Amino acid sequence: MKKGKNTSTENREAKEDMKPENIPDESRSADDMCAEEQAMNMSDLVGELDKAQDEAAKNRDLYLRAVADLDTYRRKVQREKQELAKFALQPLIEELLPSLDHLGMAIAAAQSSDDSKNILTGVEMVSSQIKKVFSNFGVEEVDAEGKPFDPNTSECVSHEPSEDVPENEVIKVVRKGYIFNGRLLRPASVVVSSGRE
Repeated sequence: MKKGKNTSTENREAKEDMKPENIPDESRSADDMCAEEQAMNMSDLVGELDKAQDEAAKNRDLYLRAVADLDTYRRKVQREKQELAKFALQPLIEELLPSLDHLGMAIAAAQSSDDSKNILTGVEMVSSQIKKVFSNFGVEEVDAEGKPFDPNTSECVSHEPSEDVPENEVIKVVRKGYIFNGRLLRPASVVVSSGRE
């Protein structure tokens, strides 16, 4: 009888040992272990994927900034190049201005003398040709005579009282001023009215 009890107890203990929680790790099936490894690998892969996506977004942002900076730089260089080309002839024009002034004085002197009509005609032709060349290259005269004094385009060399010209208006232009492509090249030298005495 004792022997039978021992056998049933042994059977019971053997059954408890067969429960999954009591099975040692080495005896677990290969499928269970493979599934656990895959789950661990999957979470690692998801983490790496998130990290790679963050890095890709950061690199894309840096790329877009670099493209924008390059575009801005390209526009700046283009603008500077146009500005340089626009005003490249400025030194030549500045050199020609005194010649134009002297021609103007020659014309004024010839107009006051009756015996120099041919000289006057020739000098007027040369002067008009130079003015035409200047005009073709964007040079225009500052129109100041008979207008209110503008310190942005003219400089006052003296004041004179005048009965006819109102105060602070230009009586006469002593030396013509010029504007080159919208930029003041040389201010006009003018005499300004101080009004009635």
